Amino acid sequence: MMLQALIAYAERENLGDPDFETVGVRWWIPITHQGKLAGPPIELFNDEDTRKPKRVRRPFTRNDEVGHGKAHFLADNLERALAFFDLQSAGQSAARHNQHQYFKSLLVEAAAACPNEAPKLQAILSFLNDKEQIDRLHVVLREQKPNSSDNMTFLVDTADLLKSEEIIKFWRNRRATKRAAQACKPKMCLATGRLAEAVQTTEPIKGVPGGRTSGDRLIAFNKECPAFNSFGLEQAQNAPLSDEAANKFRGALEVLIEKSRKQGLAFYYKSSSGGGGHIHLHWTRQFIEFDPLEPVVSADPEIIKRLFASVHRGKQVVGVDNNAYYCLSLSGNRGRIVVRDWLESSVFEVECHVADWFRSLSIINFDGVTVRRDFGLWSLLAVLVPRKDGKPDFEKLAPQVATQVLFAALRGTPLPQPALAAALRRQQVEFRKSDDEFDPKFNPARIALIKAYLIRSANFNLNQKDCMTECLNPESRDPAYLCGRLFAVFDRLQYLALQNVNAGVVERYYASASTTPALVMGRLFRNAQFHLAKANGGIAENIRKDFEMIANALGEKFPPTLTLEEQGCFALGYYHQKAEYRRRAAERKEDEAKN
Repeated sequence: MMLQALIAYAERENLGDPDFETVGVRWWIPITHQGKLAGPPIELFNDEDTRKPKRVRRPFTRNDEVGHGKAHFLADNLERALAFFDLQSAGQSAARHNQHQYFKSLLVEAAAACPNEAPKLQAILSFLNDKEQIDRLHVVLREQKPNSSDNMTFLVDTADLLKSEEIIKFWRNRRATKRAAQACKPKMCLATGRLAEAVQTTEPIKGVPGGRTSGDRLIAFNKECPAFNSFGLEQAQNAPLSDEAANKFRGALEVLIEKSRKQGLAFYYKSSSGGGGHIHLHWTRQFIEFDPLEPVVSADPEIIKRLFASVHRGKQVVGVDNNAYYCLSLSGNRGRIVVRDWLESSVFEVECHVADWFRSLSIINFDGVTVRRDFGLWSLLAVLVPRKDGKPDFEKLAPQVATQVLFAALRGTPLPQPALAAALRRQQVEFRKSDDEFDPKFNPARIALIKAYLIRSANFNLNQKDCMTECLNPESRDPAYLCGRLFAVFDRLQYLALQNVNAGVVERYYASASTTPALVMGRLFRNAQFHLAKANGGIAENIRKDFEMIANALGEKFPPTLTLEEQGCFALGYYHQKAEYRRRAAERKEDEAKN
């Protein structure tokens, strides 16, 4: 179904031309109609900020053909088109020279078939055969320090031959003649269900995180392994795909990859084996103006508000008119594309799940007054890892977590336990700098993710989930939640009695109190008695009431150990109680200002 959905998208967007492909071209080489260099190479950018090469449509040549001595027509890299070899790879210059000769032979063939464009094509040939002109161009290029793998094309008296209708027709006729000559017994295409000639190999797709710069294949076979040669069929003949289908899903994937990278849906990290990451592609069967995945990434408050309004007003459409929604997670692995996850749903269902996602994330802000739910995907993932050079070190995050969190939001399913484990680990090891300025344990994004996990967890009963509220729930009798609240009381009492200390309650005891409260809570309980005696005033009296109320609710026994989910409750209770103290402090300041 995945391939059919990609093909349908390609047909809707008119993608997957079997005779042409869209690639990045970085250089224009300007020449005159006399075959002389007209000026320095012109660098092309698709985006000035990212400095990515300009996307250009060029005649298509299969990658395996280029790898066996051929070249692309009119637009190719500097090595094959201009014999501009990397000085460090001189040993490959003989093979590249043969490809350069093939590049010129295509120009000769096109000049014979395209009388109107022949003078321009002859000008390019004259330039390529003029050693003085080529050497001059090489000198200029080396000054600009390009990569020999950069793609280029020619500009003849300001004319771009890639846009010539006569040349486009020539290439289509050439490809059609070649297909007819290679035609063999048709097979049933697995993607379209129609009889057609099956491709031997599928083309690589560029831009998948963790993949090769030359691209990776979605469908690939190991030609050296006999297991992939069943019934005398070799390579892609084992899973027959027509050339039309292969080009369409390739075209769809390349467009969706580029779109997702711009939307911030590509997740990159470095690992011991090199680069890695995932990219999440999403599309619909029919065009929509509002994509429900957008707020999951951007967390724009206005978009979230629109989403809630849409869900409340909307009515589910049953039948063929219900617009399908697709999401696909991919990563690269040694030349092959790995499908990490696949979602097939409807726009309405995904909208409902995403609205529920933000309801699950809703948490009181650290000021104890406002409620936040505007947490984007990457801000949630960032609080699960330590920081390195001022940025989240995503190398420390389990590779599957990013995909699992995103798809849980889209499906309305429980969050992965590794996400909870990572959040609790950061909660335990990060220590505050001061009581009021910065407290890493007082992180709304991390607590929101913990709360969302607990609400969706199948390991919690309804009574336990009742305490998973946005703000402090004084009615909750969950032991782990109460332990977290009590720990925040201990912390506040110590601050009132001793002010800032180098190693306080949180720094010394949070990890053990949140996992084995029975081992440390007794000691903290006794210390609190001394802190209560030193703390004076109305604030201390309110803290004393909190202390007594929570202690009475807990009873005399503390839980010996807490599970991962219960550790999440502990963190939530701690956060809620701290936020409540912030709210009270703000109220006192406001009252003092009025008086």
